[in-house]
Order: sequence, then C-alpha cells, then structure tokens
Amino acid sequence: MNDLRIQSVSFASESMTVEFSDGCAIFVPLCYFRRLQEASPSQRDQWQLIGRGLGVHWESVDEDLSVENVLLAYSRSKKEEYAKAAQT
Repeated sequence: MNDLRIQSVSFASESMTVEFSDGCAIFVPLCYFRRLQEASPSQRDQWQLIGRGLGVHWESVDEDLSVENVLLAYSRSKKEEYAKAAQT
C-alpha cells in the first residue's frame, strides 16, 4: 500500500470519489467524513495533496485524510455487500 497515492478527489452530492495513481477510483459516502459532509461544496473543492499523494488536506475544513483512512472508509461502506457475497 506504500506505493498507492491519491491523484485527485471530487464530490457528488453525498459521496467522494478518490482517484489513485494506479488508475483505480473508489466512491465513499460522505457520512464517513463528518467534517466534509458538513462542508460547503466550495470548501470541499479546496483540497490539496500532502505527502506526495499519501493524503489530502482541506485547510478551511481542518481535515486530513490518508490513503489508509479513505480505504478503511470504503471497506466499511461495502460491509453489507461483503456479507451478502459471503452468504452465497
């Protein structure tokens, strides 16, 4: 995972899309990131990469997310899907 870097971040109404340096992208519900959920669209759009893509920083929201934070939230958001797949 040390090689995985965030390349860009974008938002829809209730989700965040994170694109990684390997070309993959994931969608994470904003409910996993309270500060970003409560932020205005213009505040969300004011992000900058930190640590050469190991994380993202939002100055006006006082929020930092690492690659690991994003992947953990994504995994939590898929918990029900994983459980259903395990049952089949």
